[in-house]
Amino acid sequence: MNTKSRYFFYLILAAIGFISACGGGGGSGTGSTGSPGVMQITGTSYDVSEGTVVNILVERSGGADGAASVQFATSDGTASSGSDYTAANGTLTWPHNVSGNRTVSIAIADDNVAEPVESFVLTLSDASGARLGVNASATISIIDNDDAQIAAFGAITELRSVTVNGIRYGTDAAVVYVNGMPAGASDLKLGETVLLDGEVNFSEARGEAHEISHVSTVIGPVENINAPFDRLIALGQTVLTNEDTVFDPSIDGDTFAGLDPGTTVQISGHFNADGDIVATRIEPNAGATRVQLVGTVTGLDLTNMLFKVNRLTVDYSNAVLIDLPEGMPTEGLLVSIRGTLVNGVLNVDEISSAGSIADTAGQRVHLGGMISQFESASAFSINGIRVTTDAGTAVVNGTADDLQPDAEITVDGFVSSAGDAVMANRITIGDPVPGRSTTQFDFDAFTNISVLGISRVMVIHDSEYSVEVSASSDAMADVQVSQDGDTVTFGGDNGQLLSAFVRMPVLNRVDVSEDSIAHVTLRDFDQLQMEINVDGVSSVRGENLVIGGLAATVNGVSLLDLGGIRPIGSATVHISGVSQATLNMEVGSTLTGSVRTGQGTGESTLFYYGTNAIVNVTTDIQSNVIRLGDTRP
Repeated sequence: MNTKSRYFFYLILAAIGFISACGGGGGSGTGSTGSPGVMQITGTSYDVSEGTVVNILVERSGGADGAASVQFATSDGTASSGSDYTAANGTLTWPHNVSGNRTVSIAIADDNVAEPVESFVLTLSDASGARLGVNASATISIIDNDDAQIAAFGAITELRSVTVNGIRYGTDAAVVYVNGMPAGASDLKLGETVLLDGEVNFSEARGEAHEISHVSTVIGPVENINAPFDRLIALGQTVLTNEDTVFDPSIDGDTFAGLDPGTTVQISGHFNADGDIVATRIEPNAGATRVQLVGTVTGLDLTNMLFKVNRLTVDYSNAVLIDLPEGMPTEGLLVSIRGTLVNGVLNVDEISSAGSIADTAGQRVHLGGMISQFESASAFSINGIRVTTDAGTAVVNGTADDLQPDAEITVDGFVSSAGDAVMANRITIGDPVPGRSTTQFDFDAFTNISVLGISRVMVIHDSEYSVEVSASSDAMADVQVSQDGDTVTFGGDNGQLLSAFVRMPVLNRVDVSEDSIAHVTLRDFDQLQMEINVDGVSSVRGENLVIGGLAATVNGVSLLDLGGIRPIGSATVHISGVSQATLNMEVGSTLTGSVRTGQGTGESTLFYYGTNAIVNVTTDIQSNVIRLGDTRP
């Protein structure tokens, strides 16, 4: 570490820079255009290590007619003047006919304390002789140069040691686990997501790993492949790929050649706002003896000890429960599960919590991924890990407005005092979500919904009609939303996500077309009759519904989930392709229909709850009808 004398040396440098700033140092230009020009800081954010001096340029440009001046001053953010940096304030001047740069130099203190990224602000004010430009302030972030204990989560982006979230960690002394088994650093692969404990020096972007654990997000059979839309379904999970996905050499990343339905794959990835997996690595795993999944518990049935992870039904009645926060699965909990598939149901023998990166309050945390569960820019989750922000959180490469569902970010922070969240000190935006536009449509007196393309649609019961649609700003012109009689249709052919929020008094029918990749949620309706037709690679889910009589078709690679609603009076359901339906049937009700598979691509299954239900559903050799338990209340 540096001595106090070194620190005072930098104070002297800062004073020299301050005098230079006031006296007109830095580059200059001459020549008048008749305009006084604009004065502004040349950048909006600066990263600087402890024990150095940051030089910030303030530029006069666009004219030099007349003398000009501007005041500058620093102000504390999470960094404190005196202990973290030397405060600076004064006046920058340009004579008539002179433009160019002036320099504000600020000394940064050095200490022996491991601490988070801290920031302060330099602000320009009181412009005279020329106007103030848009860059009137800049945030200076101080990067600690002391080694700190760290818990990190992210994908491996470089090998030969491992690089996680931009930090290269040495692995010579690291204890390594792969899917719960002892391994070595050489067993880690590019694109795999890992949880890492060690030490880090952020100013040098390097560290030493003490322990590294990789748990595959999915190990299980491929059920469907859709290369044109960069997605597949494996173990009941929709898996998306992009230009950052690492494919095993045996798999073509463009055509998915090398993968076939029934192939067992091993996938690492992050979760997006729909609960889908955005793959960071895909490889075959023909030798797997058990399936494995990391995902979020939904549709929890404590009576029958069942829950769902997206399309997959999970039976945990014989499972060993490991480190679950409440001693059992809970709704919304991110879990890691292992077991065997039997007739489309995962019989789990082990469940553990996966939504924690560290348990010690104050532990430094560095995690990367996508914003998934989103409440606001101050409360959201990354891979099941809750993150909170406050006014002191610095946002780099963007603003707090860029903290939106599906944004790719890296978070530097600490475990909160309660141990249940990461308090973000600094967030770096990696891949922001494109700006979106929202349009209201003045539709009325419709009872049916039709969905096309790539869509996310929420339909809620209300006494009034309301239709709100959003899409990326550059795709909004291609969005097709229309009303034809009693049907409102949502769609687009541009490959972009369309989101719709619909309120309506009566919902008679929902149609999702065969070329769709859609997620549709129906909430709070009480209907004597309802018809639902879902096709493509899509899902329709019900929440707090009452349906007297249901007629449904489920085709393609689709899901109809009505297992958590009030009991259905009667139902006729036809399922084909590689699809599933889950129904909650009234006591003594009638359930009829058929379950078929399409083109030998895999299994289709009808799951139902029902006490003394009368079931007359035909099946073929690759399809199943499975009773999950008695009628749910």
